[in-house]
Amino acid sequence: VTSAQGLKVGVFTTKSPRVSKYTTKSPSASSQNHDAITSLYRLNATNGITCILMQVDGLISVRYRNKLNEDVEADLYMPDHPVLSGQCDESNLEIMTMEFKGFTVSMTFKKSSGGEGWYINLFELSYSSSNPLFEHPDRPNLDVKLTSPAHTPMYFPTPVGKSYVCDKEQTVILYAPHDSGDQSGHIARIYLRDLHMQSFMFKESGKWGPSFHCSATGSYRDETAPLTVGTALAIAVLLTISGYSGWRYFKVKKVQYGSME
Repeated sequence: VTSAQGLKVGVFTTKSPRVSKYTTKSPSASSQNHDAITSLYRLNATNGITCILMQVDGLISVRYRNKLNEDVEADLYMPDHPVLSGQCDESNLEIMTMEFKGFTVSMTFKKSSGGEGWYINLFELSYSSSNPLFEHPDRPNLDVKLTSPAHTPMYFPTPVGKSYVCDKEQTVILYAPHDSGDQSGHIARIYLRDLHMQSFMFKESGKWGPSFHCSATGSYRDETAPLTVGTALAIAVLLTISGYSGWRYFKVKKVQYGSME
């Protein structure tokens, strides 16, 4: 069991409207309105110590088809005070879940195989296709569950003990898993702006660790992938050398035998 809270950052009761959900705000606008448009989410472990802390201006956009056979989008802000729950008992796995307005957003945090870094391994979004957010959906009364692709690289890789910071807008696309049987045809995008996030904290102060900026990261994949590729390459080289050695042994032997004749 964990305790959690969603906190409003700043003194305003409503979020400022975005110019566009597809473009990044200018640095000046971001710095001036940061406290007015971001929300703070805190998940505590059973001992009361913060394990996950996230500050973000988040928007969820769902594309669906209506009864007129038109593809339309419905947008929903990540609220200031969702119902938060999660799991912080595992040393290498943490989960934070938000529930609001009939939607459930879940993020699974993991440590890298070496334990030196953390990242988000999976995003999940669940709701009903008959949610009031959707106007005249072509397929109502369906339980929809969308997830981030399994083959996607790690999201927001960060060294353990540091907090991930990014002023650029980050986008996560969610689809229905192939084996889910989902017939809704929905696709969702989660837009994350002014993101400041840290997992595996366990600091009594509950304050951010040193910042690790997104500009410092490139493509980042699990260490097991290069290990597998390296092992396969080594085996291939070994087989090639062994094959060549065997071929040369028999060829030399044959030449020597022919010389003796």
